[in-house]
Amino acid sequence: MTAAHGMDYFVSVDDVDLTEFIKTSSWEDNPDIHDITGSGRRTKRYRGGQSGSTFTMGGWYDTSETEGPASLALLGGTTVPLVRRVNGTGTGKPAQACDVVVGKYVESQKNDDIIQWTCDFTIDGDVTRSTQA
Repeated sequence: MTAAHGMDYFVSVDDVDLTEFIKTSSWEDNPDIHDITGSGRRTKRYRGGQSGSTFTMGGWYDTSETEGPASLALLGGTTVPLVRRVNGTGTGKPAQACDVVVGKYVESQKNDDIIQWTCDFTIDGDVTRSTQA
């Protein structure tokens, strides 16, 4: 098994490459789990349900309204394409593509540091997982 380094990470949202602005990100798969325990049982029983996923990322702010993370502030509440390549771009490397609803966008700053941003996304529908050609 080979480890993947974070420096190779790639993400684009609505066809805007945000790779150079990302410091952290998190992908979460969160399927529904239903309690189906009936009377007379000492132990609980569960059944899986529909799956849902969320994605959050953040990093260093850039003043460009069209090329940097500030472009996300203009997309709140809309559904746009997201492409994610955890191991970077290249033949044989994994890729994910999906539609996301752009959620909360936050900019924060301290007087003695660089402005930072975070943005939350909810995955809308299926995720296409593939190997790059």
